[in-house]
Amino acid sequence: MIACGKIENADVKNPGTTPTTPSNPVGTKPDSARIVIIGSSTAAGMGATPVDSSWVNRLKLSTKENKRILTYFNLGIVGLTTYQGIPKGSVQEGRPETDTNHNVTAALSFRPSLVIMSYPTNDVANDYTDEEIMDNYKEIIYLLDAAKVKYIIFGTQPRNFPDGFHRTRLKTLNEKMKLAYGEHFTNIYDTLAAEDGTIKTYLSYGDGIHLNNTGHNILYHMIADHAIFQEVIK
Repeated sequence: MIACGKIENADVKNPGTTPTTPSNPVGTKPDSARIVIIGSSTAAGMGATPVDSSWVNRLKLSTKENKRILTYFNLGIVGLTTYQGIPKGSVQEGRPETDTNHNVTAALSFRPSLVIMSYPTNDVANDYTDEEIMDNYKEIIYLLDAAKVKYIIFGTQPRNFPDGFHRTRLKTLNEKMKLAYGEHFTNIYDTLAAEDGTIKTYLSYGDGIHLNNTGHNILYHMIADHAIFQEVIK
């Protein structure tokens, strides 16, 4: 099975460090908003060269002069799955434990206005079922809804699995997510995927898993233009 390489987690505010709780945990001012990203290697910036070209950092740069002050916290880290993103709970045999430094609970500790989720391929790579994955998203969303925090969910990305079965799973899971999450969903799969379910060559970083700068730019525009993101930043 293809595995993600290791890369240092990059916090948008202070690259190369572990994100910390903001100095004002009570809440955000009316003229400011906090945006937290949770997910795996694409969220962490893998494939972008330099990391400033990653979709998260492009988003930060493009909104630097935004009238409403925006603060970004990137909790994305290489290799994570939805199991590590869910609230801390019972551990299932053969499944990873919740990562309490990078999960939805950690995201909520920043008192965010918006949480963006990106777990595009690792769950399928680990052969978790669609039911498992959707149940994990349900747990994450339940906590966000309870906290009245807006959210955006990236769909799956194509990945150059050697077998067609896993490539097809990414496509069908993307369709299920699109139906389930409606206005919160961002459909990146259809733009990034070739007919055989691999990454389009001109968008590929070259490892069969990650996107290059052009691919990251597409992700950036999809979030920047998303109605929920626009609502949060105004």
